[in-house]
Amino acid sequence: MTTLIDGALGSLQREHDLAGITVAVVLDDALHVARGYGQADLATARPVDPATTLFRIGSVSKTFIWTAVMLLVERGSLDLDTDVNDYLHEVEVSEAFGEPVTLRQLMSHRAGFEDSLQLFTVADDDPRPLAELLIAHQPERVYPPGARTAYSNWGAGLAAQVVEDVADQSYGDFLQQELLTPLGMQDTTWQAPRNMEATSRERLATGYRPRHGGLGLQDYLQLGAYWPAGGMASTATDMARWMRFHLNGGELDGIRLLAPGTHAQMWQRAHDDRPAAADVAHGWQDVPYRSLRTLGHGGGTAAFLTNLVLVPELNLGLFVSQNSAHTLVPISQLPNLLMDRLTGIEPVPLLIDDGDPEALAELAGSYLNNRRVFSTFAAALGAFNVTRLTPVSHNSFELSHPMEGSDYYRRLDGARDVFENARGGRVAVVRDADGEVVALADAMGVHTLERVGLWEHPNTLMTLVGLASLLTLTTLLGAWRRIGRGGSNRPAGRIAGAIAITACAAQGLFIAAGVVLAMGFRDFDLSRLVDHYPDVGMVLLHYAGWLVAAVALLMLVALWPAWFGSNWRVWRRLHFSLFALVLALMSLQLWQWRIIGAAVI
Repeated sequence: MTTLIDGALGSLQREHDLAGITVAVVLDDALHVARGYGQADLATARPVDPATTLFRIGSVSKTFIWTAVMLLVERGSLDLDTDVNDYLHEVEVSEAFGEPVTLRQLMSHRAGFEDSLQLFTVADDDPRPLAELLIAHQPERVYPPGARTAYSNWGAGLAAQVVEDVADQSYGDFLQQELLTPLGMQDTTWQAPRNMEATSRERLATGYRPRHGGLGLQDYLQLGAYWPAGGMASTATDMARWMRFHLNGGELDGIRLLAPGTHAQMWQRAHDDRPAAADVAHGWQDVPYRSLRTLGHGGGTAAFLTNLVLVPELNLGLFVSQNSAHTLVPISQLPNLLMDRLTGIEPVPLLIDDGDPEALAELAGSYLNNRRVFSTFAAALGAFNVTRLTPVSHNSFELSHPMEGSDYYRRLDGARDVFENARGGRVAVVRDADGEVVALADAMGVHTLERVGLWEHPNTLMTLVGLASLLTLTTLLGAWRRIGRGGSNRPAGRIAGAIAITACAAQGLFIAAGVVLAMGFRDFDLSRLVDHYPDVGMVLLHYAGWLVAAVALLMLVALWPAWFGSNWRVWRRLHFSLFALVLALMSLQLWQWRIIGAAVI
């Protein structure tokens, strides 16, 4: 096993220009492998030590929240199906869909919350407590509870607040006293880098990002009081103890913190709508890999990527983390390589099937990831996350994403709506009560992709922006061509012409604002959101969008004088009418994508 890991990570580290990687493997309740590769800090040539080097584990931190919840469930302090508002002291989840939010829904990521970028705009020195932040940043509930899986950092933070309010002590104190200290995890911390004691800060790995063909420094992600959802740091050997505790069903080295039945409940799914595909088991990603069931969690911050995978059937656990976030390949491939070796499986590429693709025509279309913002300007930032499904044969299709490439999926034997790729990743089809295809559940278990029609498709907005820009150009060319030839000698014609030129200016400003926004996000960095959000380009595009909408209204009003009060030729009237119609439809799309009519956050 050590030889396999050394060879795989050595190759992946060189191929993907990674500074350092830390790994721990537990097998049969023993630490089997603890290795460090590369350097924790390139400037000082500090090597990665699996026992002392701290890596920030991102959303793997959430597994501690869910375990804390189950501790309180076992003690009778919490019930997973009770309205969380019954437990909260200051925070109150807004009413929606006539149904409350419960801990079971939060743990399944099916409470229906939209995503939010505001969690990443809180500085580590922000004095606001978690409850105040949760109140200030409460997202909209956009789906009924249980209807869709949509990963929610805010929902995880809410669960941590429930623990805090019910335990009547800070979540950090509860975590330390009830989990970290009993389990001997003395090298696990939730302190932000700038708040760490000097001895811990010296052991924290430095973050890196690609720059000029090499590696440059990457700032650490800041979360402030949202740290329970993704701000912890640990060593590989400490995380090995965490894995052994869970593989043992809530017990480590003779210390039992959870009864076997309570722990087993945590690893049960709350929903049974896709048993052969990935889902969430009370906070843990429950992902089938070929014939095996894996439970775990991934974690990503601006400077680190982490993966924790447990395979109860093999009594195996693997923790791997890297101090760079530009590639997922090492942390995602290593667990699969290890499981393949232990089970003797030899993965082979899938041969493209022959057959009539019309058999899967009902699945064809575009799907938009539901882990996005719906109610504020940031909704527009989710417009670039469209996946296209194209049937290939009677039992296979291609999924293509503009930034992630394409992948081929074939129907899993005996499953109507589950499809698997060559690497064992599974996608499930989600149907409504009438059997119509409405979404896809992804291979990670924590996201769904909603099927979108023409009006909801981002390309509709892009097409209208392009048409409006083209009509702006032809309007200006027409005005230039008429210079010196005399324009309309009627007031109505002169007014309509002035409105058309104003529309051109508005569209030009909108395009310029879009360029500013694109430039601001061209090198997107989560760590910079604290000081650079909302981006100036978002504000400019918002007001430019309102200007376009106002001018579109003026052009619609001016259709009457253009047609009946001017002496324009028919082709010019048609051109003006088309321009007015396109701007009106574009304005509706700007509202659809919340560029206008919503807060710029």
